[in-house]
Amino acid sequence: MNSPTLLSRGPVLPVLLMMLYSTPLHADDDQPRIARELVQVLEAYAVYKMGDFDQAYLRYKKLAEAGNRQGMLNLGNMHAAGLAVAKDQAQALYWYQQAANAGDAIGMYEVGRAHELGLGTPLDATQAAAWYLRAAELDNSSAQWAIGHNLYQQGQHIAGLHWIRAAARQGDSPSASQFLSRLSDAEAPHNRLSAVEKSAVMRVLADNDQAANKQDAQAMVAALSPQALIFVRLSDSAHWQTLNKAQLAALWQATFNRSQTYEYQRDSSELLRVEGQILAFSIIRERMQSDGASQQVEIRESAQLSVSNGLAQIDSLRIEIRRLGL
Repeated sequence: MNSPTLLSRGPVLPVLLMMLYSTPLHADDDQPRIARELVQVLEAYAVYKMGDFDQAYLRYKKLAEAGNRQGMLNLGNMHAAGLAVAKDQAQALYWYQQAANAGDAIGMYEVGRAHELGLGTPLDATQAAAWYLRAAELDNSSAQWAIGHNLYQQGQHIAGLHWIRAAARQGDSPSASQFLSRLSDAEAPHNRLSAVEKSAVMRVLADNDQAANKQDAQAMVAALSPQALIFVRLSDSAHWQTLNKAQLAALWQATFNRSQTYEYQRDSSELLRVEGQILAFSIIRERMQSDGASQQVEIRESAQLSVSNGLAQIDSLRIEIRRLGL
């Protein structure tokens, strides 16, 4: 999910396993600083809300210069809106860029938007796409919608729909949700799944679920074509890993090996037919227990399938794993 802004506007497998089962650590001595900065951000917003823009600007500037990303973002917003200072898109971009450089997804989105629209910088579609992608991979729904819509408009419908659906799933991108609704309403009959296609796809998904609950890693990847493109992003990671079929099976097997009890449940699936390919979007819940410790994750699965002679195979698969609180 997007983080809130107060002013709106080595070998692959060991690395994967380390990322999946590790928990991010924060130095204890950072906690007082984080709490103190949060209070300062809220106080600055309270001043802003009361209409004292000059004082709010000074407070945000102090935070920004100390390296606080919320301060950077809100300072950029005030320059963009011309509050307490003359409107200056270049200065707004400067502060958005500082936030982006510090790893903030909203800052990355704003930098991409500036390059796309020429706000404080020359138009640069390549830079815009690069920054949107970085923000999208950090779950910024605005960036996911922007890059998805741009790809769709360029004729890359399947790639675009992956990002548009990701934005819509977060629930805070009405543009993405409305786009998908219009697309469904406008579907021509030849773009709808036939009964045979739907049955074939649902059978593949059901076979996968059955294999997971039997802890059969090889059966879980049986429907993948030998050349399938597989992308996995694990909990606590900002980056996608590219795997082959054997590596994905090894990842599932390692998960089973570490679990004394294991549960796998597909909560929902949505199917779309685009350019002769079928897209299946699913939410899966996975629960593991080992040595008395329990862990639950949510898997956001996006599969691209083709159907021939009543049989479906997966040509591309994106699996995003998110750790859930228990």
